Amino acid sequence: MAFPWNRSDAAAQATPAEGRRRARGRRLRQEVDRRESSRASRERRHQRTAITIGVGLLLLIFGIVSFGFYQEFYRPPRVWAGSVRDVEFTMGELVQRIRVLQGLSGQVDLSIVPFEYLRNLLDAEVLRQAGAGLGISVTEGDVDQAAKDQFLPQKPEGQESDPGQLEQEYRNNLQIFLARTNLTEAEYRVILREQLALRRLALLLGLGIDDTQEQVEVEWIRLELNSRVDAAEVRNRLDNEDFARVAGEVNTAARYAQPGGYVGWVPKGAFPSLDATLFGDEEKNQEALELGEFSRPIFTQDGVYIIHKISGLTEQDISDVMRFKLNTELVRKWQDDQQLAGSNEGWLRMNFNSKLYAWVADQVRLSAPRTGPRAPGQPGPGLPGPGGLPGR
Repeated sequence: MAFPWNRSDAAAQATPAEGRRRARGRRLRQEVDRRESSRASRERRHQRTAITIGVGLLLLIFGIVSFGFYQEFYRPPRVWAGSVRDVEFTMGELVQRIRVLQGLSGQVDLSIVPFEYLRNLLDAEVLRQAGAGLGISVTEGDVDQAAKDQFLPQKPEGQESDPGQLEQEYRNNLQIFLARTNLTEAEYRVILREQLALRRLALLLGLGIDDTQEQVEVEWIRLELNSRVDAAEVRNRLDNEDFARVAGEVNTAARYAQPGGYVGWVPKGAFPSLDATLFGDEEKNQEALELGEFSRPIFTQDGVYIIHKISGLTEQDISDVMRFKLNTELVRKWQDDQQLAGSNEGWLRMNFNSKLYAWVADQVRLSAPRTGPRAPGQPGPGLPGPGGLPGR
């Protein structure tokens, strides 16, 4: 019978060796476990670092895209373009007004229209705020009538018309116009209100125009500023050639001169940029153009003029054309005086730089019609030009 305490020496000697092997095995497994744990820990750190970098890059890309969207699309339309006291206008509103003109005429001159229409927005607001003091008011009924004057079909004489049908045609015509100009009816009524106020200002200022004034009789040749025709060469031709013949060849069409260049009797103030030549200017020590003489080329914002004085100062009745031109200039002077006063006193501000100008131009180009502009004299129903009055 064998008992545990009767083990052989071999078994007794094997026990320590086996223990050492087991100990080495445990240490080896522990080392492997430690290395695997360390490797797993490093991998987790690398993963966390990669995830952090990835999230950071995504946030950076999102931030760049968001900033670009904010700078290019969100911010510009909301940047203030100008203000009159506590009333501000944004770049988006300016683009909207220009698109009205674009919808009517098919194209706009982006070299002048953005700044010109910004001034018109400010002028309209100045007049709105000054209207009560001038006795100028526009009612909702006035706006209704103005809209119907433009879009209500004319009833044929001697023919009965259904009022309901006329009203329906009026609404259809108005909706077509609103769709073409991308305006809401409320926005269109605001523009109509501004135009009615401007016309009433013109009537008010026009009361001060005398029926008879001293005038000079003239004819002229007008060239566009970007014309390829050499103005100096045209002036030299007049020394030897008939004025009407030269004018017939080179004159640019304008509402104030006949094809041969004859304008007629012109009062002082109708063409401010030509007054010094026609009537003289004591402050500038400039003599008036002599009777029968031809002027040198006169460069103005409206073009290049070469004037021939036919008759000297004579008391004459004001023609309808010149009365309208005088009235237009009186309105423009009132607006210029208000803008100057507002700028000096700080209640009128404009915010228009080259970057904003470029943004406005880009937005207008994006909405430009693919078809060409309408034929001259066929602008379709709607709004008149900037400010509701003719240009210079």
